[in-house]
Amino acid sequence: MSWTGVGAFVGFALAVAFYSPESGNEGFVYLIYVGLLAGLLVGARHTLRTRATALAFPLGFLATSLLAAAWAVHDVGPSGAYAFIAAVMAAMIIIGPSNYLDMFLAPLSYFGGFATAMLVFKGYEPLQGTEGAVASLFVVGVMGAILAFFALFARWAFEVARSLPRRR
Repeated sequence: MSWTGVGAFVGFALAVAFYSPESGNEGFVYLIYVGLLAGLLVGARHTLRTRATALAFPLGFLATSLLAAAWAVHDVGPSGAYAFIAAVMAAMIIIGPSNYLDMFLAPLSYFGGFATAMLVFKGYEPLQGTEGAVASLFVVGVMGAILAFFALFARWAFEVARSLPRRR
């Protein structure tokens, strides 16, 4: 799952890079699925020993999907979106990074899960037509990825500080 999320992030980055408002070609958005599949194939061949990165992709997908489902049922205020971000941050602190690479790849993997979930809900009209829904989903995606890094960094810093010898 580690490479899958990173592949979806790379697909998203390529889709944004290739998109042009003049041409209006939205077909590039499906590069997210291509990146997801490429990451899955790379992951099958070259495994990584990561904890947080492997769980960040499903966490990003789940947080975005649950918030989208909540918006489909009723309006979710800013505090509801922030609650999702807090849950993501708490989950990342509990999981903790297994190494430095894990700490830096986890936000990319989380954002890949977010991008994949947004692509799943791309044509869902009740969600697209609701004012604030897409904005709060992007807040959960972007801020969730940023705060996932800081949560993992905080966990790493706590573990390092705990292992330092005490002065007398």
